[in-house]
Order: sequence, then C-alpha cells, then structure tokens
Amino acid sequence: MTLFSESSEIFQKNKNITQQISELKKQILYYQKEYYENNTSKISDTEFDALFHELKNLEKQYPKYLTNDSPTQKIYTTQQIALIKSKHLVPMISLENAFQNSDLFDWEERFLKILEKQEITFPKNAEPKYIVEPKFDGLGISCVYENGKFARAVTRGNGEEGETVSQNVQTITDYKANISKISEDNNFDIFEIRGEIVMKKSVFTELNVSLEKEGKKTFSTPRNAAAGSLRQLDSNITRERKLSIFFYETPLTTAHSQFKTYSNTLKFFDEQNISYCKDYYACNSITEVISAIKNIADMRVNFDFDIDGAVIKVNNYKLREKIGVTGHHPRWAIAWKFPAIQVQTILESIEWQVGRTGVLTPVAYLKDVMIDGVKINRATLHNADYIEEKKLNIGDTILLERSGDVIPKILKSITTENKENNTGKEIKSEILIPNFCPVCESPTVKKTEEVALRCSNSNCPQILKGKLEHFVSKKCLNIKGLGTEVCDDLIEKKLIIHFADFSKIYTFTEKDWSEIKNFKLKSIKNVQSALEKSKTQPFWRIIHAMGISGVGEKTSKTIATHYENFLAFSHISERSLENLQNIEDIGEKTAQEIINFVENAEHQNLFIQLENIFQTNIQKSTINNNDSHIFSSLLENKKFVITGSFENYSRDSLKEIIENNGGSCMSAVSKKTDFVLAGEKAGSKKTKAEDLGVEILELQQFLELVGL
Repeated sequence: MTLFSESSEIFQKNKNITQQISELKKQILYYQKEYYENNTSKISDTEFDALFHELKNLEKQYPKYLTNDSPTQKIYTTQQIALIKSKHLVPMISLENAFQNSDLFDWEERFLKILEKQEITFPKNAEPKYIVEPKFDGLGISCVYENGKFARAVTRGNGEEGETVSQNVQTITDYKANISKISEDNNFDIFEIRGEIVMKKSVFTELNVSLEKEGKKTFSTPRNAAAGSLRQLDSNITRERKLSIFFYETPLTTAHSQFKTYSNTLKFFDEQNISYCKDYYACNSITEVISAIKNIADMRVNFDFDIDGAVIKVNNYKLREKIGVTGHHPRWAIAWKFPAIQVQTILESIEWQVGRTGVLTPVAYLKDVMIDGVKINRATLHNADYIEEKKLNIGDTILLERSGDVIPKILKSITTENKENNTGKEIKSEILIPNFCPVCESPTVKKTEEVALRCSNSNCPQILKGKLEHFVSKKCLNIKGLGTEVCDDLIEKKLIIHFADFSKIYTFTEKDWSEIKNFKLKSIKNVQSALEKSKTQPFWRIIHAMGISGVGEKTSKTIATHYENFLAFSHISERSLENLQNIEDIGEKTAQEIINFVENAEHQNLFIQLENIFQTNIQKSTINNNDSHIFSSLLENKKFVITGSFENYSRDSLKEIIENNGGSCMSAVSKKTDFVLAGEKAGSKKTKAEDLGVEILELQQFLELVGL
C-alpha cells in the first residue's frame, strides 16, 4: 500500500467521523430547540438519550473533535447557537491610507484627473468639497432597515459578507429600532447605515478590572474588547459590555439621490437621532483638510474612544459616483493615519530575562503611564547594545511609543538628551551588563558576530523551562495539560534537570505526577492520555520540538523529507554540511546549528530514549503528510504572505491550510511572492504587493481557491 493511499484512507475515515459527529450535533440541537423553545417532543427520552450518548462516546474516542459548543459540553439555552453569515448589499471595502501631506495632494490630483476626463468640476455652490471626521478604531457594522424597521446588523467580515449580529446590536444603547420617512414622497423600502462599534476607554478599564478579579483573561485594547463583546453568542454579555456605535455612511444609491451630499446625510442623522460623530469639519481645500486633521489630532486625548486617524471624503454623491472605486478602496475617500502615540515616563529598573535559547533580554520596568486607555509599565530593551545606543540610565525620563497592539518601545532618554545639550559632553549608559546569568549564575557569553548576550549553561533552569514549554507546545508534540505552571514545577522540583530528561515525562508514574502543584488524579490521567497520543506525531514535529536554533516549523518539515527517522537524523555530522545546505531554505548558519545540535552527546542520548518511546517506524513526514488533514497539490510551489486580521481564522490556521495544500508562507513580500492573503488592516505588506504587481486575495477568494 502506498503512502498516498494510506493517507487517503485516513482522510476518508476522519471525514466520516467528522460527518457523523456533525450530524449528531445537528440532530440533538434540533430536538433540544423543539423541546425547549417550541414545547414539542419529536422523539422519546430514550431515543434522545441514545443520540446524546452516541455523540459523547465518539467525542471520548476522538477527543480532537470535541468542541466547547458541543451539546455534550453545555446546557441548552435559548441563546444564539452560532453567528450566521450574511451578504452585504454593497461591499464594505477598505480605505486607502495617507501618512503625510503630500499623500493628500496626490489623492486629490488623481481623482481630479478622472473628473477632468469626464469634463466635470466641483459644483459652484455653498456646499463644502470635503468632510473630515475622526477615524474610530473599532469594528465595522452595517445596519439594514426594511420599510423603516430594523431588519439586521452584519459585521464587515471579508467585505463581501459578514456575521449577522442583530440580536447583539439591539442591546447597544445607540441602536436605532426605527427610521422615520425621509419625506412624504420618498420612503425607502431598504435603507442601510454603516458605522463603527467601539468601546469607551473608561468602560474598557472597568471591564479589565472586573475580568482580572474573576481570574479571567483581560483584553489588550478597547478594539479587541469591542470585537469580542459583539461576537458573543449570549446577548446578555454584549449588553453588559456597554458598547457604542458611531454611524458614518449610507452606501445605497437610492439614499444618495435623496440626500445629494454627505453633509445632508449627517443632518438627516441629526434629525433622526442616529448616533454619529459631531466633531467633523467641512473643508474646501486640502490645506483646510490638513488643518482639520491637526485639530482632530489635538482633540484625540479628550476622546473617551480610541481614534487612530481621520477620514476625508468627497462630499458630493454625484461626484463620488463619477470618481468611482477600485477593487480595494473608493477613490473618493482616504484615511489619514496618526503616528504612534508618544508619552514620557520614568525608567525605574531593568530585569534581565533568560529565554529558551539562553539569550538574556533586558526588560524595562516603568512608572505606570496610560496610552490610549491602556496602562503601560514595561517595555522591551532588546539587548545590551540597545541600552548603550539609547544611553539609558535608571531614573531617566524616557520617551515611550506604543503603536496599536505592538509592544511599547523606548525611543530615547530625555534626561540624557538634556544633559548633553546643557554640558556639550557625551553621556554614556551606566547600566551594568551582567557577566553572570541572573538565574543560574553561570558566566554570560557573547559571540563575535552576535549582539545577543547568552547564558553559557545549557541546563540553566530558565532555559530548560523555555525548552520544555516549546517541546510540549501545540506546534510541537501538542501535549495538552502541560502548561507553563506545570513545566515550571517540573524544573523547580528537579524532576527534570537536563535536556535529555525530557523523555522522562513519558515514564513518570502517578506518584511522580502527584508532586506537581494542583495535579489531582483526573489531571494525571488527562496528561498520561495526551502523552500516549503524542507518540504518533509525525517526525517533523519531533524535529521542531528539539528547539534547534534557526529551525522552525517550516524547516522541520523540510528536514523530515530528507531524514525520515531518528536513525537517519542522529547520523548527521560535519560530512553532512554540504547536503544540508543543498536543502531548500537551509543556509550555512542553520546547517551548522543542526550539526552542532545533533553531535552533542546529551542530545544523542535524548534521541535514543525518544526512539524507544515513539513509534520506531516513523514514516516519512513531508509537507504533504500532516496531522489529520488531507493534503492536495492545489497550491504546490506557491508562495504566500499573510497580512492583517481575519474573522474566524487565525494566521496560524490559514498558514496550515496553505501548507496542507502544498504551498508555503513567507514573512515578507518580494518578487518571488505569488499571493498576498490580506485581511483587515493589512498595512504596508499589501501596499508593497500592489507596487510589485503581486496578486492580492481576500479571505473569501482564498477559501474558494482551496475549496472551503
């Protein structure tokens, strides 16, 4: 039997199980709905129990198909079971970005040329040419009204379709249930208004305090909190989160023909008591637009909402129609992006943290400071050279910057800058660079060609913790139940002292596991089951679990196509250098790292132990032989770059789909890139793709491409 036919059989089996479980869920939910909502018993209790137990047994037998929303995991309520997809009446496309004044003049010049070709000019009347308004950092929403009554609310999604969240939107204070007639002669059968759902900074702070008290995960930004709150299946949770809406557009041409201009639309919003941002500016030139943007930027700190820029729109609807749109954005509007917010605070102390590769990273502890409603008290300092370059000292007033969800960074020491300006002398950093590891007190080392400072002890407890967390992680051996705290405990209790001891977790008894904090019999059984399951992982995952410097998930898969098992892999030596370098994506440095790792006696010892534990006849594990998904050659040799955020899909899951179908992912856009998969807030990578002529795919196009 061939490898392909075997994997096809496995796929067919998995597909049948998935279909069986899916069908059982549908049946059970249907009968529950009939019983609890319609007071109708379609089948007997015995028949229902039989279906329920069948599903429960299948989920027990195949735990990877057990989901939190399964009828076996939750009591039936009359809440929404899932968010339903709905197509937009008019696509919700993105906006082009401007970062400097010249971008705005260029934008105006481009659309004026389009109008000039059609012999059209701005109307010579009192109406303003442009409307400039704050750009809220929230979640796009479309609210549709039929004969004046609210019909549905749909998220932006991929622009073509989004998720229906009508029930949740109705819990928001700014929700509008009815819209009156526009005039006696003109009452629209269908009327749509679009807006941004946001969370106040004050509400965000209260929510995070509450979540922290309950021991739950907090939100990183008000936007993330708004998105998470809107997509709740329980509308009561959405209500508690106190969301707000600011409406800003009526996209249907029927409305445009009635209102004539955007400024008239805003007047209509005012008359109808529809929530919108009243802090907008009417302008007649780009010079006035630039002035308006400055005013909005100055007001930014006074808003109780996150503002990440300004939106500039041509006011006249007929002109908008003539200017037109591209496949990506309207030509009649542009978004001005504010630079990252900068604040001053005090550098109070520095802590050197040790990672799994032994690198010592300095972390700055700062006096608490608020940036965009988020309390900041830490920032990365990257390495020793960065500290010296920025001339930092404890107690300095520093300039801090935070952009979006990015980790804050220290730009400079204001104290040092002032001293140098006053004295004319160069000030140097007096922060001591550690000669010894802060954890195990072994000497630190710094290779000539590197900026990184490292602990010289490969069995440093902190290094072992990091390596063990990586070893058991989802992307490696995927051993559920062995989280950070458990890994810490294993090291601290000296159950694991050396890297080679990692194999011991497969031989630990219940008594060994009982030494772990809060580990009861159920936890022990779950971990033992997860360990047993991990023994069937493909070989590339074992390579990845080793944590070899420069060898990530993609390179591990590539190596596994050339070295099929422990025996072949453990025989890599200096003589293999040329062979390794001939493998795609492996350069001289990575090849040498692999050789150095494999030739280490302790690592050889671990290979021998793992080979005895794992299936000894591990089959060739190519990119086309992953965990439980069938692989196709639909995207064979195609290189992708993923950028932006996506509803219902993480970047990792999209990367997995690409690799499962024979493609590969790159970190940066180049001429070698075949496709850029672009989500919301795609940014510079999308722009570069446009410049290079690389094909850009939206999520729906990509899913259709791979048949999902």
